[in-house]
Amino acid sequence: MRVRPDAATTLPSGEVATDAGRRRLLELDVMRGAAIIAVVYLHAYFKAWPGVPPHEVLALHAIHLFAHGAVPVFLFLSGFLLAREQATSAADFAWRKLRRIYVPMLIWMGVAFVYRAYQQGGVNVDLLRSLALFDISGQYYYLAVLLLLSVIFYCIGRTRFAGSVAIPAVAFVLNLAAIAYYQHVGVSGTGLASVLAYRNPLVWVFFFSFGLFCGRRAPSFAWTERYIWPGLAAMGGIAVLYFVIGERHAYPVSYFSVQVFLFSCCGLVCYPAMIRRMLRSGLGATLLAPVRWLSLYAFSIYLVHMPLFVGWLTLKTVTEPGYFSHDYMKLMTALFVVGLGGALTFSFVVAHLLRRSAPILIGMQVRDRVTSASGEIGAAR
Repeated sequence: MRVRPDAATTLPSGEVATDAGRRRLLELDVMRGAAIIAVVYLHAYFKAWPGVPPHEVLALHAIHLFAHGAVPVFLFLSGFLLAREQATSAADFAWRKLRRIYVPMLIWMGVAFVYRAYQQGGVNVDLLRSLALFDISGQYYYLAVLLLLSVIFYCIGRTRFAGSVAIPAVAFVLNLAAIAYYQHVGVSGTGLASVLAYRNPLVWVFFFSFGLFCGRRAPSFAWTERYIWPGLAAMGGIAVLYFVIGERHAYPVSYFSVQVFLFSCCGLVCYPAMIRRMLRSGLGATLLAPVRWLSLYAFSIYLVHMPLFVGWLTLKTVTEPGYFSHDYMKLMTALFVVGLGGALTFSFVVAHLLRRSAPILIGMQVRDRVTSASGEIGAAR
């Protein structure tokens, strides 16, 4: 069996015509594949120790500026696909989301719970609280936020205001205000306040609402090419401000920075435009092909990569043997490569060898090709 995207003919617009006559937006696949790479990288990252060359630390901050666009991209794609949702009723919508996303999530949260209990020598109150707050492993907060936003915007989508530009405009103001607040008070990255900050829907609401708006207003991303140069100029200016403030004072914690937020907002316009331009050339399409292929496994990688692969596997194969214990950049790169490679290999094997169980276990379904059961993080239809 060969793993591939839908058999399709590429159209000049950057879309493809599939066997079923549907149109598949290749930009979504590329953005999803790139975003899951960024997610695994962020989870493999650890703070540099004293003595690491300044240029390496600066390079990592540059990578972080782009990588912190991963969750915004996923939420944008989720909103975009919600606009194309074909559920016939609220019950149908709820059942599809439960089956495609939340049953696999609960399975892997359970695996993470067992692993952490084993590490700690048993179950305690803190571990149970982490499970209740979707904090049993570093990635699951996203699905808690996604659930809330999906319900809210599904309800909004059934009103006469569904396609109004006022919705993403108000969401942008609220999102910016929430980010500015957290940047002002400071988010430590640890503790209950930090846990709740990541789960605050106001920190993420614009990305989802903008995706929903775009999905309703435009059949493709052709419109983004009109704004590519102003968007790139804005991203360049924001990046300069990000580095100036970071070098003079301190770099922000994770997503909680106005500069990071605005950079990610601009990226939602610039990334599809750049992808479209690359796909129109043979070389560009070839370079993006591996990322498109990776997008098929994005949801599964998201579910399983922590704590088993970025965690147990990297500990046993990289950290404990001490291969790169004195070279920070090589050590972090090894953690990333092993974590991503392990999660991808596991996903590939399960998808092919456990076809009947794959939809429940890792959110993937195998017929004559491998597809993902999750519209939000998996293959877009």
